[in-house]
Amino acid sequence: MRISTLALSLVLGTASVAYAADAPTAPASTPAVSKFTEPNLKPPKESGGITTSPMILEAPLRTDFVKGSATAPITMIEYASLSCPHCAHFSATVMPELEKNYIDTGKMRYILRPFPLNEPALKGAMLVDCVGEQNPDKYYVFSKVLFDAQSKWAYDANFMSGLETIATVGGLTKDQFQTCTGTTDREVKILKLKKQAEDDLKVPHTPYIFIGDEAYEGERTPAAIEKFIDKKIAEAQAKKAAEKSAQ
Repeated sequence: MRISTLALSLVLGTASVAYAADAPTAPASTPAVSKFTEPNLKPPKESGGITTSPMILEAPLRTDFVKGSATAPITMIEYASLSCPHCAHFSATVMPELEKNYIDTGKMRYILRPFPLNEPALKGAMLVDCVGEQNPDKYYVFSKVLFDAQSKWAYDANFMSGLETIATVGGLTKDQFQTCTGTTDREVKILKLKKQAEDDLKVPHTPYIFIGDEAYEGERTPAAIEKFIDKKIAEAQAKKAAEKSAQ
């Protein structure tokens, strides 16, 4: 069953989600069960700047779902938690502009990687990873809808019911949903990816973004990020030209 982000949003009542211009905050109610600790929002000294990590330089990895052209000069990698209000804000206000101006035009490809901060985000990441394995396009459809509908599922003690509603609207059966969100191997896979990001990249918070070979730590606005993207594209093109002339 093929279903668009808009169709899912309309059914779930999230087609016109409004976000504040400043940094959003989560509702007061939080999930009853959580085995995660919120990270310190102050970046550790080791984070930021140019990276030499294969996790970034050798992307896409086998576990990645890629949006955009394989021949794009640079790649943007975002670490996000599906229960993170800042990530939902970024998805709603920044990503549409980046998709239109860079991803859809072949200038940049995009990879969204899981960095769950709590149990709802972990189960959401397991769901989108599972549907992505069946249809890579659905990875981004479901991720977008989970961000848009965040207030309807992520902050409720009964968050699994909300996730199941989204999965059902998206074409999954009850058994398929339970398999996606109840498999130990998939849970270990997601948590392993998060730990690798913590250990190797020192990811300090979400959303955390790498553009090309560098962590982006500026303002999370379309104008500011596009200026940084243009710089990284120019660097990549200059490097490619230099390598070609040296041959």
